[in-house]
Amino acid sequence: MDNSLKLLFIFLLLTGSTVSFAANPETIPNENIVYQPYIKTVLLYKSGFEMSAPVIMLNSGEKLILSFDDLEGELKGYKFTITHCEADWSTSFELMVSDYIDGFREDMIDQFSYSNNTTVPYTHYSLLFPTDNLRMKISGNYILTVYDEDPLKIVFTRRFMVVESTPVGIDGTVHQAPSGTDKFTKQELDFEINFNGMRISDPNREIKVVVTQNDRWDNAKRNLKPRFIKSGMLDYNYDEQIVFNGGNEFRAFDTKSLIYQSERIRRIDFDTGGYNVFLLDDLRRSTKNWITDKDINGRMYIRNEEHALNSEIEADYAWVNFYLPFDPFLSNGQMYLLGALTDWQINEGSRLKYNPFKKGYEKKLFLKQGYYNYLYVFKDNRRTDVEEAMIEGSHWETENEYSVWVYYRETGSLYDRLIAVQNFNSGK
Repeated sequence: MDNSLKLLFIFLLLTGSTVSFAANPETIPNENIVYQPYIKTVLLYKSGFEMSAPVIMLNSGEKLILSFDDLEGELKGYKFTITHCEADWSTSFELMVSDYIDGFREDMIDQFSYSNNTTVPYTHYSLLFPTDNLRMKISGNYILTVYDEDPLKIVFTRRFMVVESTPVGIDGTVHQAPSGTDKFTKQELDFEINFNGMRISDPNREIKVVVTQNDRWDNAKRNLKPRFIKSGMLDYNYDEQIVFNGGNEFRAFDTKSLIYQSERIRRIDFDTGGYNVFLLDDLRRSTKNWITDKDINGRMYIRNEEHALNSEIEADYAWVNFYLPFDPFLSNGQMYLLGALTDWQINEGSRLKYNPFKKGYEKKLFLKQGYYNYLYVFKDNRRTDVEEAMIEGSHWETENEYSVWVYYRETGSLYDRLIAVQNFNSGK
């Protein structure tokens, strides 16, 4: 669905109108996308767990925290709404808004503060969600859409998930891929889904299982079918479909201080354009042995450690400069930065440009003070997926987080319920 169609859908949603769409679910951009360049540092996570995925239990009292900065400065009337999505993140067009929203169809984002003691002025907005005026009635995948008063003026979208409290359990382990050359570079997730008394009449048709790595959705394993169906249990053990590249530990840099240089920073300059942080050159790791290193699996952690009392409004912004030496230029594709710092998106905002004079790829991003993880990935023009092993290498020993998402669509139902989520770690 192109952006104009998405805008129309949000407008119809808020006005209560309905319309029939004929769109390919694979093309609908229900993703984490920022549409306005003055919006920065969009965060969405479970309250109390800053490094967590945005997942809460239905009707539990659990909350999500949304926050973002507006660099235009002046106060705006931001509002939000939500849209229910299927297991593949296509919009649940068969549902009416009243089927999944309890309360009003939109609500205000009325918590805001102005930046303090920063060279870059901004207005910081936050939201504790769901609110008294807008709550989710059913489980599943959702898109949260934020707009500037007018529902046709979308500023960004964010994915979140609501899971039901059910007896369904997931037991599993992550281990080295068992055979061939993959055993040195890949990891396999084996698991079983136990219904524990929950009645599922046709699990092969009604159950959808998705596996993600490090909260990424671009390389998720979908449409997984069990190897065996036993009484009250689905067996996904030793399934070659559920094998991921181990990858490498994420690269990192630390800008919690813009006075003192941390380990990965070459220098920090300040001029009329603000702060410029120059990282050390990022060398290829594809031929190097794996080295254990603590990371936060691609996430970002916003902090100002220079006597700030509240980093949300006292953390400054800086241009962070990345450089990857690489010769010769790769004409058959593009190089990208991947991680929460680029919303895990492969687009113009994350693409590096080749500098023929320096013989390498470079990029600069305007980022808030904090601690960041990232990787370099290459996208061949002939493929839809990205390749990280070419630059970063891939090792079965790498620590990764995996999540198993279990969706249930009973015959005759209009949407995919999320009935279980379980996390696993390859380092445990």
